[in-house]
Amino acid sequence: MARNLGFSVGLMTAIAASAAMPNVSLRRLDCGRFVTKQLTDSCYLVEHNGTYLLWDAGLGTELIGRPQGQGTRGWIELNTTLADQLKRIGLVPHDIAILALSHTHFDHIGQAPEFSNARLLIGRQDWDALVSAPASDERRVRLESWIEGISSKKLITGDHDVYGDGSVVMIATPGHTPGHHSLLVRLHTMGPVLLTGDLYNSAQQFAENSVPPNNSDPAATVSSFVHFRKLAHDLNATVIIQHEPADISKLPAFPQAAQ
Repeated sequence: MARNLGFSVGLMTAIAASAAMPNVSLRRLDCGRFVTKQLTDSCYLVEHNGTYLLWDAGLGTELIGRPQGQGTRGWIELNTTLADQLKRIGLVPHDIAILALSHTHFDHIGQAPEFSNARLLIGRQDWDALVSAPASDERRVRLESWIEGISSKKLITGDHDVYGDGSVVMIATPGHTPGHHSLLVRLHTMGPVLLTGDLYNSAQQFAENSVPPNNSDPAATVSSFVHFRKLAHDLNATVIIQHEPADISKLPAFPQAAQ
């Protein structure tokens, strides 16, 4: 799949201008786990000059104390909510200004209704698929506030520099879903961090560079692999696979934040 690299050149320029970079921190939040598959479900809180962005919204709160079987997905469980974790650092869901989604699969939007005050950032192609789905579709139910226009949203095509300073950038990595994105967060001390979304779902898949069978577009996935790995190499970034339990330790244990 052809890719417009114009923004990437501009992005690299912005990243090089370290003196202009704002204060940014990154925390990993527990959003559940796939017990059978031995995978975690991670969400992330980005603080940018005192404002907050939530990256992905995990499994739904209905799972608290009630693990469920999900067919081929196996058993899934949730032991704590995003709201409870935010409370530990003196925040409430209303404090989240932006809810940015890697994509709209159930394990990334489960607690989205708690953040209806936030502006939604989502890939345009994923949004188009969402609004054309039946009214009973779980994704529509979770994101109803934005679909109905009660809450604000911005549809993203390609890469998106969230704050306009190169510090937090949604990177277009289509293939798992048509509008899938990963997230670049540039930290002063730790340096650049790349959160994969579901571009990669395990350390094994990352090592093998293999395309999962449930991806919507294998060719687009391969192209996204190439772009993501080049960006990680050029930035010397820490890659965090959101579903990989071993990658939890790449960030400080909550409630501590990476700077």
